[in-house]
Order: sequence, then structure tokens, then C-alpha cells
Amino acid sequence: MMERADLGSPAWWDEVAARGTPLLDFAEDAAITFLWRAPAAAQTQAVYIDVYSHTPHPSAWPAVMRHHPGTDVWSWSTRLPLDWRGSYFLMPVGAGQQAPQDGGGPALRRWWVGLMETSAQADPLNRGPAHGGSWGLPLSPLVLPDAANHPAWAQAGPPQGRLHEHRWRSAALNIDRDSWIYRTAPQAAGDAPLVVMLDGQYWARQMPLFGALDILTAQGTLPPAVYLLVDAVTPERRALELPCHAPFWEVLQQELLPAAHALEPFSALPGRTVVAGQSFGGLAAAYAALHWPARFGNVLSQSGSFWWPDPSDTASGGWLAGSVAQGPAAGQPLRFLLEIGCYETEMLGPNRSFHQALCAAGHHAMLREVRGGHDWLCWRDGLLEGLCELMKDF
Repeated sequence: MMERADLGSPAWWDEVAARGTPLLDFAEDAAITFLWRAPAAAQTQAVYIDVYSHTPHPSAWPAVMRHHPGTDVWSWSTRLPLDWRGSYFLMPVGAGQQAPQDGGGPALRRWWVGLMETSAQADPLNRGPAHGGSWGLPLSPLVLPDAANHPAWAQAGPPQGRLHEHRWRSAALNIDRDSWIYRTAPQAAGDAPLVVMLDGQYWARQMPLFGALDILTAQGTLPPAVYLLVDAVTPERRALELPCHAPFWEVLQQELLPAAHALEPFSALPGRTVVAGQSFGGLAAAYAALHWPARFGNVLSQSGSFWWPDPSDTASGGWLAGSVAQGPAAGQPLRFLLEIGCYETEMLGPNRSFHQALCAAGHHAMLREVRGGHDWLCWRDGLLEGLCELMKDF
């Protein structure tokens, strides 16, 4: 396609639209060409692309597409393994919006974050369904032929369980936030397990998981349970409350759990309670169990930020690994499932070290290194698989 003499002609773009983007050429891996078509009236000066866990981190230097002179075609090519799955977005900019020329650092990061809020967009020619990032950032999927894909997502329909949207008003934390309480198989009797899910706004709004939970419950792969999804509110609030922040967990237990229990009763046993999270949420889930083992007995941590509080720590497992042998959970074995993507290069070391610290302290810990990156499109499958593993004997 890219070598054709009519590159950028209406007929060429019609064929691109029929095929869908990015353009793929399969061999032992996949040669991939991402495309952007500049609108006729636009004065496009640059088009940036972010392929999660593949392009350089934008705070170092963003990846920029190539303009083909005399056409409205912008392209960027790369190669990826055939089992790749992940998200990407495109970001066209006009005059005066290009990256600052004084190198990386805080100024570049501020430029990138500010521009994303106004200019990032899903690929309009990608034939897969767009999805949202943590805070609604538009993303397109790239799922290659050998990539894992949990069937429950494709089979899922509207929620069949009982869903409550609860506004949590906390004077102690001085904030209001949304939460969602969902009971699968509401006709089932018994003391239902509880699953606390951090970044609940994502799993309730951006990529609703209720239908997938229904499918797995109906199949008997998951037991009937109550799921409590907790909103992170804002990026700033998330960065305060999820990295090992005791007041958040104390107030959650004092205020939110009783309110949720009044709507949908659930077990108080730590062995029948799971806390799950991604990135900072994975760190927070582990912290909750290690500090309140009488309430949280099972942890699903996906891409846990165990480097915290030092972003340059790519090996030790961070502060939390150093505290595993002390504190309330010492001598009380807990169950952990840690998942980390093979493309999360700087986070592999901290996750491995944290796993070793858990095992040395006598906890039941599994570490899964999966084919994926730091990406909701990867986490959604691991979330379902991890819940099934942790709850199979409930």
C-alpha cells in the first residue's frame, strides 16, 4: 500500500478504509503501519502516536509520524510479535503545539499531558471498537492473531445481577465519590464472598465488566459474589490514596463496607474477601492485605507499582517489600496473585522482588509474567482469570 503511485488518493484511502488500520503484514512477526489522514482544512504540523508499552515513554520523547510530501498521508511503522495486544492513540497537532525543543523532563511531560486532554483521539479507521483509558482517554485496540482474548468479554450482555450505584460521602476523607455494588446470581443464598475493586470507575464505565462476571458465574467458574467497585475520583486523588495510604483503607472499612453490606450482605471473613487493583491499585491491594489481614485475605495485583516511592527503583520491590516481614500480617499467611506484563520492563524487577519477599515471609504467592504491557486491554483478561484462580475454592 505504501509503495503505490496513488498514495493518498481518494481511491487509496477508500481501500485503506475497507481494510481497516493499522495495515498489517504477517510473517514470523507483524509489520505494522499506522496511518493518519489529515483533514483538508487542517494545518497539521505533526502527528504523535502512543502505542502503549512499545513507543518510548512520552516524558522522554514522543513518537512522531512521518508526513508523505504532496499527500494527506501520515504514517508510522513498526514490528510487533504475533501475540501482541494493546492500546494506542493518535494525536495530530497544529502550529505552536509541537513538542518543546529543550529536551525531556517536567516541561515535556506537562506539554504531553495537556495536549492529550484536547487532541488525543482513537484511530478513526481502526475497525475494532474504541475504548477509554482510565479517565476517558480515547484508545484504539491492536489485537494480533495469536493474542489471548478471554471469551467472556465477547459473550457478555447487559447485567443480569443486582446493581446499586452508591454515592459515598466521607467527612473523614473530605470527599464524595461514586461506588458500585453488584451481586451476581442474586437468587443464590449464603454468605457471599466480597471482591473490592480499585479504579472502579473504569470497570463500571469505561469497560463495564458486570456482564463478563455474569457469564463466569453462570458457568460455575466464579462463585456468586458481591463486587464493590470504588471510584478513584481524579488522577491527583488516586496518586494520594492508592500508594500505601492508611487513612483511605481505615475509612473504607469504617464507612463504605458497612454501607455496601446494608445494600447487599457479604462475608466478613478475610479468606472470602479479595481486593484487586492495577498499577497503583495493585500496590494498594497488597498494602491493604498486609496491614489489615483480618479483613482482606486475598490479593490480585496487576502491574503493581512496587517501585513506590522511588520511580528509579527497578529492582528492590520498594518500600512495601521491605515491610512484608513486619506488621499485622506477619505469621498470618495470605494469598497473592501478582501479574506483570513482559513488556513492562522497568516494573518486572520490583514485581519479582516483591514476590520473593512474600514467599520468604510464608505467604502463598503466585507470580504470572504474561504477554502484555501496562494496559487496560491486557488487564481486563488477567482480571477475570485472576478472580477465577483466587475464588475457585470459595
